[in-house]
Amino acid sequence: MAKKKLTLATAKKAAGVGELIEKTISFVDSKGEAFEGEILVKRLSHAELKSAIDAWNLDDNSKATVDQHSKATLFVSVYSSPDEKFFPEIADTGAVNFEIISAMLKAVDEVNDFAGKKWISNQKSSGASSSSTESVEEPLKKPSDK
Repeated sequence: MAKKKLTLATAKKAAGVGELIEKTISFVDSKGEAFEGEILVKRLSHAELKSAIDAWNLDDNSKATVDQHSKATLFVSVYSSPDEKFFPEIADTGAVNFEIISAMLKAVDEVNDFAGKKWISNQKSSGASSSSTESVEEPLKKPSDK
């Protein structure tokens, strides 16, 4: 693979920041049947992810709940069409049931890889294993009897 000059613009483009990725989510509808639908998920920049919580207009963002963080992430990243957010207002994120929220969060994580699972998987498949990178320690010496 040829090395390329890395700039902010090329890094953003290579990472796909701002792109909308189509994802299929599924859940059980009110009749107990499987329902599938398409959403668009935005590849977020670090700044967009960190500032998502600002949508709640809290007095102190450090006191935001996990639920508020999760719903803020959905609010900034899930779209119905390229020019229409799925949730028009942050409060609308509570208008659907938990199963839909969970399905959306899974899709958002697949696109944005918040936990770095794709990166870790790529590292393992590239041939580097944790056992080959660990240092070898000398065995402990037994105390001598006196």
